[in-house]
Amino acid sequence: MKILKLCSLFILLTLSMGLVPLKNENIPLTKQELTDLFPDSDFRDVIYDYFPNEEITLSKLKSLDGEFYASNEGIEDLTGISILENIDTFIFWNNDIKTLPSEILNLENVKHINLENNYLTENKVIDLLEKRNVDVDHDLNFIQSEKSQYELCSNKTKITLDKNEKINIRSLLYKSINNYANYWEPSKDVSNDCKLYIQTSNPAVTSISNDSNISFTKDGIYYIVVSLNTNKYTSSTVIIKAIVK
Repeated sequence: MKILKLCSLFILLTLSMGLVPLKNENIPLTKQELTDLFPDSDFRDVIYDYFPNEEITLSKLKSLDGEFYASNEGIEDLTGISILENIDTFIFWNNDIKTLPSEILNLENVKHINLENNYLTENKVIDLLEKRNVDVDHDLNFIQSEKSQYELCSNKTKITLDKNEKINIRSLLYKSINNYANYWEPSKDVSNDCKLYIQTSNPAVTSISNDSNISFTKDGIYYIVVSLNTNKYTSSTVIIKAIVK
């Protein structure tokens, strides 16, 4: 029994001293291991593009440096980004990123991250990065600040409906992109991923469904207020007059 305890103690001591590596970083990663590291398939595809016709190892991932370019790739999840520890510039504009993993704060060498034209709704991680003097571009998102909002517009400022007639408010909306180059934002469509905050001047006679359909149960004139956020910034809010007969 004493021998077993001594052996166990020796193994623990050896591991703690780093004499036996838990993972050899030069061993090629399997597809499953890469999937575990980078769950987002689009993010993973970009990783593969950086190593054409060669096996990928942890050491190779960690040794990537300079700029990591991954724009317009449909990426939603940046899990695994902390492995790219030597990258100093990340370009992720025009993707579908909704949140930033806290592991991004572990990147000690990063100096610039471009996150413009995504679907971020909070800036907690961004604020922490900026406090570390990381330059973060985050315009054209849905963060609760006017600077980070699209200009929301409507094809119609007045609509006429019958009682109980439904109309899809989202179908009337579009984003003004005239001030941005086409490579920043090629579409005026308001994505279904974008949450709308809809209110009317008379909620008691209003019916609003989760898919943005709206109707009124009584005749009258009503005003529909649609915004991209609860703060109702002027640039990201539209008002539509509804005449119900």
